[in-house]
Amino acid sequence: MEMTQIAGSARRGWYHGWNIVAVCVLSQVAANGLTYNAYSLFLRDWSKELNSPVSRLQLPIAGMALVAALLSPMVGALADKYPARRLLGWGLLGMAIFYVAISSVTATWQIAALYAILAPLALCLSTAVTANALISRWFVRRLGLALGLSAFGIGMGGMVLPPVIGALLPTVGWRMIWRGGALVVALLVLPLVVAVARNRPTDSEGNYYLSSDGKGPNAQAHGHGRAAGSPVGWREVASRRNFWLLVAIYLPMMALYGGVGQNLGPYAASHSLSPQSAGALLSVLSFSHVISTLVLGLVSDRFGNRLPFAGLALIMVIGAATLAFGAGFPVLAVGSALIGLGGGLFTLLAAAIAVEFGAAAFGRAFGLCMLFIPFTALAPFATAKTQESTGSYAPALLGLAALVMISGFLSLLLRERRGDDKAASPALSRT
Repeated sequence: MEMTQIAGSARRGWYHGWNIVAVCVLSQVAANGLTYNAYSLFLRDWSKELNSPVSRLQLPIAGMALVAALLSPMVGALADKYPARRLLGWGLLGMAIFYVAISSVTATWQIAALYAILAPLALCLSTAVTANALISRWFVRRLGLALGLSAFGIGMGGMVLPPVIGALLPTVGWRMIWRGGALVVALLVLPLVVAVARNRPTDSEGNYYLSSDGKGPNAQAHGHGRAAGSPVGWREVASRRNFWLLVAIYLPMMALYGGVGQNLGPYAASHSLSPQSAGALLSVLSFSHVISTLVLGLVSDRFGNRLPFAGLALIMVIGAATLAFGAGFPVLAVGSALIGLGGGLFTLLAAAIAVEFGAAAFGRAFGLCMLFIPFTALAPFATAKTQESTGSYAPALLGLAALVMISGFLSLLLRERRGDDKAASPALSRT
């Protein structure tokens, strides 16, 4: 009876964990918006002004992904050890400096250097690795939903910013857009995130959200105590079969999503569409991404992550085929929407890692998982280079789709614990 009353009171009061989710969303919008989501909209102006082919201008994204991947395990370990407020704050400060620096470039190599040196650490600190580790400390129940809402930060920036940037570019210019972004991050986003972020609930706070209701594969102990068993090290993470399956599942999906997203501006131009239409396609892709993060978060809480991963792979394959063979804005919008749904893969990935390793080791495991992102970093470059060589995006799209189909089959091999499993903690037991 007493425990029921505690849970009931937790239900009635506003849980600060949802404020944590909100500032994680804000941080990721600020960090990803210009850096990644709207990147393809600047390619045409950069290509003309800096006298550089579009394929070469795709390489800075690859360089950033490579360095960020190498830094992710370190940032993951920091996220398990140090206050998230500090990590997010330094990351956002770094992003503001990066935005100012990009607005002043005069050569392609400078963009590449800034994306390889300054952007990766700031991006890692202010986005998914830190944010998801923080959220995993605030939620067991509704974890999938919380992670899905947090992933808004990646999709929301791409949904809101591209149409605005597409409209402003002809009149304001790309340099002023980057400088304005720096001011917003430094003066608005950073102070708000630092003020709200708190590393974990108090002992009496959030009993409802830090307990299990015994329903669904994700409803189990997540190692939320300060000392939930012995620490999980790198070797323990790398020894899990599910860890390597998750790596093999998410990489092809991310490659297809990135290959399309970072080429959508030039792809639209190759179909004789205007910059405004290109911005609209990016907005469609990101809106679909946002919807996917929410839906997949709810589905993960109810059904786990194996079948949603398989369904997501099938949807992305259909989207790639639509873009490969389609023509006209309505058809391309449908293809963009289907690929955009693939952006929700990080909701499933984070939920699966939280179930497998628990909150105490989430940062380390998620960071190590991000170490493999360089295998996808060249997908935008390869997609652009294929178009320059063959005159069509279809070969690259269909090749990536074949890899995603394989990842869909691999997802069926995941072993997920059910709510009635007797394992003491996912951080200590093996599958």
